[in-house]
Amino acid sequence: MLKSAVDSLKDKVVGSWYGMAVGDAMGLAAKSIKPETVRQLFGAMDGFKDVRPFIGKGIKRFTMQGLYGGLTQNALAVADGLLKNKKGGAREVSQLLLKLSAGGPEHYFGVYRRPEKGFYKSICSLMEDPPRAAEHDQADAAFLTMGIPAGIIHRDRPEAGVRLNVDIGLLLSRNLCEITGLALAGYLASRFLSLEPGNVGEPVAEAELVLRDTEEFCRKVETRLRETAPGLWGETGESERGLLEQTLKGLRERWDVGLDELLQWVCQNASHRHKTSVTSPAQGYVLTLLPLCLVLVLREGRGFDSSLTAGLNMGKAADKVGSLIGSWAGAIYGWQGIPESWRSGLVNGKEIRLRGEGLFSSRFPKGAKDIYEMELGLTSKEFEIGKKYFQKSSTRLTRPTPRPMLSWEDDVADESVIPEKSDTASWRKFHKDKSRMKKDRRKHLKLNDADD
Repeated sequence: MLKSAVDSLKDKVVGSWYGMAVGDAMGLAAKSIKPETVRQLFGAMDGFKDVRPFIGKGIKRFTMQGLYGGLTQNALAVADGLLKNKKGGAREVSQLLLKLSAGGPEHYFGVYRRPEKGFYKSICSLMEDPPRAAEHDQADAAFLTMGIPAGIIHRDRPEAGVRLNVDIGLLLSRNLCEITGLALAGYLASRFLSLEPGNVGEPVAEAELVLRDTEEFCRKVETRLRETAPGLWGETGESERGLLEQTLKGLRERWDVGLDELLQWVCQNASHRHKTSVTSPAQGYVLTLLPLCLVLVLREGRGFDSSLTAGLNMGKAADKVGSLIGSWAGAIYGWQGIPESWRSGLVNGKEIRLRGEGLFSSRFPKGAKDIYEMELGLTSKEFEIGKKYFQKSSTRLTRPTPRPMLSWEDDVADESVIPEKSDTASWRKFHKDKSRMKKDRRKHLKLNDADD
């Protein structure tokens, strides 16, 4: 391969990896808010936003400007696990995930920043000895970014990427659609490396071919899942198999309709297949986010910045949208295609870029920081900057309101024996005894009525 071609590929690989972190960091400011609120607070998501002026006025939680969150941290754990041990796999990844869940400042789950409830449960299941099966059974796109490292590393060996990503998916989820989506996110990051940007003002070419390739890829993933986890496959109903493949086929068949009509179909399809009400394509589901990001990158986007801004302006699961669009658009437009102000505005950008170069060379970069120490420092810094915005946990101990003692109960309800709520065992025993006394009182009253 000519040097210019090698340099171009390296620029794209680094762009995909760096773009993921940029999209995640930018999206955290708009996470969980409506598009109308995004416009009201920020105008447009065209940069890293400072949320501090808006906390309590549309924004509920502090996030450090320019700092990525749990989605990128998970992908970092996968990348470090694979790069440090070329023969490693899910076991090495699980060890790093567990390591990141320890320590950390108050209000955080270890050093993770804003992890979802499903992720917390999955990590807790890994803590048991032996580890039990993950409880995560929803296709809520919680783990999609974790497929990107293996997809990029094994860009020339997609079958190896499938095997590795299926193992990683099974580590954290019991949902067939979620695991398939994780593997597909990584495959598309590698698939887009071969795409060239369209002419100025034109969308990316080869969109239909890419969509057909994704359908075939989903079939390969489910075949691998059936072979690797026959128990899970047997537990998955017929109606839940092939959901992502069928959705991508429907998207391809409607590719040329108007944008509003296409996104309306995305919502209707996800509502039907996920059996829940979906009103926005930016809601956090596999069957909404993957089609939405494909549309914005392949059809609507005219560059890295236009694709990413369009997705983040929709709010909702903006961090997930941002990380996917950032990775895929970065693979097409490369590192140089990311606006310079966004490259320089990303906190910890040097380490992110080092690992992007490591994914290109398949070697852990020399001089890169230890992931735990790195993330602990970043999370502690975020906490120190924003600690005045965190809700303070109440340390006040309250006593139960004493009730009048009944004449027939003698001295058993003396207030001095009422325990503190902080003494959980005694508090439960108190209420158990209280219930027993109520039953005795009702029995006593019935006996009195009978005597009358």
